[in-house]
Amino acid sequence: MKLSLNWLKHYIEHGLTAAELSARMTMAGLEVEHQETVDGDTVFEIEITPNRPDCLNMLGLAREVSAITDKALCLPVVNVHADQAGIEIVVEDKEACRRYIGTLIEGVTVREFPADKAKVLQAIGVKTISNIVDVTNFVLFEYGQPLHAFDADKLVGGKIVVRRAKKGEKLVTLDEVERVLDESILVIADAEKPVAIAGIMGGKATGVTSATKRIILESAYFDMGLVRRASRKLGLGSDASYRFERGVDMGGVVKASDRATDMILALAGGKVVARRDTGAGITAAVRLAITVSANDIKKLLGTTIDTARARRILERLGCAVTVAGDVMTVIPPDNRNDLKIKEDIIEEAGRVVGFDNLPLTLPRVGALNIPVDLEREDFNRRVAASFMAQGFNEILTYAMISRAALEKAGYDGVKPVAMQNPMSAEQELMRPAVLANMLLVVASNMNHGQKDLCLFEVGKRYLPTGERWTLGVILTGRRANDWRRGKREAMDFFDIKGAVETAFGRQRVAGLKFIVGKDAGLEPGQTARVLIGNQDVGRIGKVAEQVLLNFEIKKADVYFAEIDLEYARDAVTPRLKFEALDEYPSVVRDVSLAVKDVVFEDLRALCLANGQGLLRKVELVEEYRGDKIEAGFKGLVVSLTYQAKDRTLTEDVITALHEGIVAKLLGSFTARRR
Repeated sequence: MKLSLNWLKHYIEHGLTAAELSARMTMAGLEVEHQETVDGDTVFEIEITPNRPDCLNMLGLAREVSAITDKALCLPVVNVHADQAGIEIVVEDKEACRRYIGTLIEGVTVREFPADKAKVLQAIGVKTISNIVDVTNFVLFEYGQPLHAFDADKLVGGKIVVRRAKKGEKLVTLDEVERVLDESILVIADAEKPVAIAGIMGGKATGVTSATKRIILESAYFDMGLVRRASRKLGLGSDASYRFERGVDMGGVVKASDRATDMILALAGGKVVARRDTGAGITAAVRLAITVSANDIKKLLGTTIDTARARRILERLGCAVTVAGDVMTVIPPDNRNDLKIKEDIIEEAGRVVGFDNLPLTLPRVGALNIPVDLEREDFNRRVAASFMAQGFNEILTYAMISRAALEKAGYDGVKPVAMQNPMSAEQELMRPAVLANMLLVVASNMNHGQKDLCLFEVGKRYLPTGERWTLGVILTGRRANDWRRGKREAMDFFDIKGAVETAFGRQRVAGLKFIVGKDAGLEPGQTARVLIGNQDVGRIGKVAEQVLLNFEIKKADVYFAEIDLEYARDAVTPRLKFEALDEYPSVVRDVSLAVKDVVFEDLRALCLANGQGLLRKVELVEEYRGDKIEAGFKGLVVSLTYQAKDRTLTEDVITALHEGIVAKLLGSFTARRR
């Protein structure tokens, strides 16, 4: 909808600059998309939402400006024209045409439209033709009610018939195109043939010309759905059909007819000799009163709007308002079918005040039967912070995934939860694991040249038994650049294992350990199950080569971990208290072993179990694989630290204890001392 500011001044003196008015209207919901200058006039291009057909005219926009600026609106003075006999109007389809007003005016003189009125029409892109035609266009844009003028002498039988077209009937419209009609199209006809397509465009044969002396002015209410379908079928649109398709005001049919009649009599002369209103006596539907209290406004908008101010806004918008205390009773105008409930009324007040002028407040959300575990949420945030502190980047992936992606990731767990009405094949399942989602992110980054990745996600898995907060970690490529090293080394299993241990260690998660395991999506021999205590909580390892190829990830080693955070949170130990430094010295003894199929964590656990409370620490110093060791074996150098809290350990005690532990290792594993 185009708005001429020069035309607007005829209805309201708003006192704003063009920039100020544009901003105020936009913030009130009438977005000004474009502004231009046309022959000294400023014209706004305004986006009107489908629920606001009342703003598809100058008076509707002027009413909005009146409410925004709290300035009085000056409406045109219009005479009321009563029905007179002398014109025959037959409406055969009363559902499609609920009201039709025809006014016969004789003795008109067709000439040019006055320059001042022609200028504002031209500013909004309307071509001027003659005073009669231009009046119908002027009132169309002023009131939003489409009108049409027929040359009465060209109507066979001098009558108007509103009916459905007959199959095969043809009509040359004002754009000089012949249209083939059928029974689905409503037409205006004379005694013999169609002369106009109802609500869309008139026919060329009965159009007003310079020789016209008698006219019939049409103002009608046509069914919006019927007009829309006819417009689409014929491929023919117009300013009239645009408004009929969105709904016109029944009361505006009369007002626009009277306004156009006054203007024609003033500009073209002549006199009204006949008038027929087929909807005379129609009573407008009773609009239900809507009650709104000050508390309702505060609850919805989060702030208080003075009742007097709210009343002025609503009255400026055409509502009838009565106030009792802090309660308003509002009856919306007939042309505002979008105002039906109290929330609509409150929104009107809020948008006119300007949502940008309301104080910023966070909504209070009350939830029933939805448990909120703040401690668990805090734990998840702290885990995320631990990974970010180690240089990882956090990602967020969709909670839904395709069955194909899940299968490509080697998933072989419980049956996933399926969406009943998925939006697409890519979102048909709720994810039961996060590997597939994270590999999609890795593949996307690699395709964009990012090959060194350290990523994590704290999100949910969805299982038939319920939702589970889960940590997903994935890394590939080289370690971060370090000037102390000659080259950047590739990351491996121990990088991801160390990152998990560091993050959980900082959160005081007790009992974290890793044991050899199997997983369909990870490489055999490079996979471990993650345990907290005796509870299996996840998996960690190198992603299988075939899985990587399924996601078109080539020539890269990718390491992945997935851990259930619900179990991890339950394993958090109380915050440690300060302990005084040990007074007695520690003694370190190393042992070099050749072992076969031994996991260091198992070796470490056996050492501590036999340390008699004096073994304080077990560390892996070195792992060796090479020519100097038997095939199938690997060399381990393990450092054991002994210390007592109450005495200095003697050489004999340490030696006996150390040799006993070594003997246990040799007897429990396939191992020998080197």
